[in-house]
Amino acid sequence: MRAIAGLLLCLCAAAVQARENTPQATEPAGQEAAASVNVKGIRDPDWKPYSAMLKGVKRFEEKHGLAPGAQLRFILEPRRAEVDMHAIALRLESDEAGMAIPLGERNIFSLPVEPGPLYEKAELSVNRKAGSVRWIPYVRSAATSDTIRRLGDLRLACEVHWAIDKDTLPFAMRTAMGALGGPCNFVSQKGTYSFTEPRHITAATISDNGKSAPVPFSGASFTPPLREQDWSDDSVVELTFDATQTAR
Repeated sequence: MRAIAGLLLCLCAAAVQARENTPQATEPAGQEAAASVNVKGIRDPDWKPYSAMLKGVKRFEEKHGLAPGAQLRFILEPRRAEVDMHAIALRLESDEAGMAIPLGERNIFSLPVEPGPLYEKAELSVNRKAGSVRWIPYVRSAATSDTIRRLGDLRLACEVHWAIDKDTLPFAMRTAMGALGGPCNFVSQKGTYSFTEPRHITAATISDNGKSAPVPFSGASFTPPLREQDWSDDSVVELTFDATQTAR
């Protein structure tokens, strides 16, 4: 089950931006044209179904109470160390319309929510080969930082991740995981859900109301106690990183 949960992190990726008008199909210009060429010039680019990402948005809205002060965004992360993450171009494309999606620092982006038939079968694509990047939910409350994480934020990110990627798993695996409560609420102690970081972790602890405990970690990943209700959503996970490394 640990391997299955790890698979989910490898499979995945918003402050939700509602737009008043559905854009019409037009010829891109300027930076948008460059982004379009960069994405379309890659044979077999990495992509994600827009419909799957919207399932994550819906789950975020349903479970927003876990992190009421946070917005949902996504971050593109490299699957392998050699993947170049500079000059990434991200687009939302359908047969009828398309748009460039701005990427912020560390390739964090907000997912536009476009209603109507123009985007029912749309895809998100980046100018990198298929299998190069991971599409990860990025949920951060205001009090968090690169080293401080709120447990409710992590719980909500897991819920969004599972909503997006569960349908990509074989039926038997998906059913088995669902019977155990899903990766964010495993009833079995053998089930875990881990989060990855851009640097190696040297220490990880969780604290809440005067109590604290170590958090399991390995390399650049850590496994917070998502299912353990003894830890409130406001519990804080503090990470210490290898000072000799720089964030990728």
